[in-house]
Amino acid sequence: MKKLLLLIPLFFMFSCAHHHKETSHHHDALEKHCAYAVSEGDMHTMGKDEFTLEHGGETYYFSSEEKKEKFKKNLSHRILNAKNKWDSRRQR
Repeated sequence: MKKLLLLIPLFFMFSCAHHHKETSHHHDALEKHCAYAVSEGDMHTMGKDEFTLEHGGETYYFSSEEKKEKFKKNLSHRILNAKNKWDSRRQR
């Protein structure tokens, strides 16, 4: 019985450590909305799974490869702008 009680926590510890490498554990920064569109004030355009960018532990989605590349050109500014607009929308 003691061995079983020791194995259960080890099982959960290893299973959690294994899954942290998967992208599904990354935080979706804008609830899968297109990050470029949000940075431009469009809160309705959704991103697609095939156009993503991982940055700072967050996943940003885009509606097209073109939007993703435009976003990357001024990444710090775009991220800050998108987050500010997203947060202000949620506070209303």
